[in-house]
Amino acid sequence: MLKKCAKEKNVKFEAIVNDNKIIGIVYLINYDNISYLMYFAIDEKFRNKGYGSKVLKDLIKKYKTIILSIERPKKELKNSQKRKEFYLRNGFNETNKFIIDSGAEYEILCTKKSFKITKEILENRYNKMTSSIILKYLIRKTFNTKINFVK
Repeated sequence: MLKKCAKEKNVKFEAIVNDNKIIGIVYLINYDNISYLMYFAIDEKFRNKGYGSKVLKDLIKKYKTIILSIERPKKELKNSQKRKEFYLRNGFNETNKFIIDSGAEYEILCTKKSFKITKEILENRYNKMTSSIILKYLIRKTFNTKINFVK
């Protein structure tokens, strides 16, 4: 489904390459003068070498206002807290907005401190993924496309 949506002009699904090796991926949806970073991953073998930070800085320079959702950090899960700290070190800010999507709780981060996160903005991340009626139906069945903020 994501590969099919990546054919849209506003969706970027790209490999992160270093020395002709794929070391990660970026999946970005551009809409309404913002970008939603849906997936960002660096292969474990290449982590802690500065690649992720460099890619994020390049994305921020290019797209300016980027939002993303990360699994809400839990004290007992050190990786979730480390992930959040990584994004905060690399240009993202807390928004104090939390949602539930497909049964998991997520925290919304944004590169612009003053940017107001609304239900409509978050709902559009899925609505703007594709113009295909069939894919929109599949997206609604796969993800929680109706946003409700939680505390």
